[in-house]
Amino acid sequence: MKKEQKLSNRKILALLLALALMLTFAAACGNSMDDTPGTVSAPVNIAALNGPTGMGMVKLMDMADKYNITTYQAPTDIAPKLISGEVDVAALPSNMAAVLYNKTQGQIVAISPVVLGVLYVLGNDVELQDVKELKGKTIYASGQGGTPEYVLQKVLETAGLDPQKDVTIKWLANHADVNQKLLSEKGAIAMLPEPFVSTALAAGGDSVKQLFDLNELWNEATGQELPMGVLVARRGFVSDRPADLEVLLKDYAESVDFVNSNDGAGALIVEKGFIGKEAIAKSAISRCKMVLFTGTNAGEGADILRTFNQTLYDMEPASVGGVLPDEELYYTGAE
Repeated sequence: MKKEQKLSNRKILALLLALALMLTFAAACGNSMDDTPGTVSAPVNIAALNGPTGMGMVKLMDMADKYNITTYQAPTDIAPKLISGEVDVAALPSNMAAVLYNKTQGQIVAISPVVLGVLYVLGNDVELQDVKELKGKTIYASGQGGTPEYVLQKVLETAGLDPQKDVTIKWLANHADVNQKLLSEKGAIAMLPEPFVSTALAAGGDSVKQLFDLNELWNEATGQELPMGVLVARRGFVSDRPADLEVLLKDYAESVDFVNSNDGAGALIVEKGFIGKEAIAKSAISRCKMVLFTGTNAGEGADILRTFNQTLYDMEPASVGGVLPDEELYYTGAE
């Protein structure tokens, strides 16, 4: 009887040891998983513009198990898909966050700026040191009615110039036309975004030079960086899938870091169809100022967007959808 009891006790002890080992193994696995990129409950549908606004997510394009990413040529191609729910997250021009927020009665959330700057003034055989020297000049540009127009207006007004009287702005159909004008006319001055800036500098040789960085001038005028691209999401996605959003932001931040610091980023940008030539892509990266504000920095990103929306609203309310968005537009991190 005592022998049977001893055997039983040994069996119980063996079971307890096995259970302890299983719990230890499970905890170790759990800790290991915390150090690797997480999974999502279902693939996230993402839309991005085919330019600097979308370039920061190139590494995400190789994560097909997590993200379905489609690039588009115009924000008007993306907006209906975001509103309908076909798309969960999108990278768009910054003012579109406010426009869509107003259009959907608050069903869009601005997650973070993803591109700062990208707008520059270039000259072909032109030497200017101060924005005031643009008085009496002609500026070729594209993007009338959009962010480029309001940025140029703010910069000129801050320099004491009246955009309607002191300069002549010739609005062309697209950036390629502006680039052609700049390269073909000695004395031409043009406002261009990346990657057209790098293309013009490469093609123009010593004649074409960067005159002004509009991000720096916007910062001087407003006290904040110039957000040219923003990551937005449907409010339903943010509220229903907060864990998936955090996984996305972690992966996105790593992708942005890769693009900004890795020599192989230019080749990947070309491979994904954002820019045609690797040399141009490498040149454009530093001037594209790709970013992502997450975690404790989320509030900083919200401040940049808040100042941007207020500035545009003061110039033209229609530029942000007619009404200045309230605080519900801005994502300041996971609850």
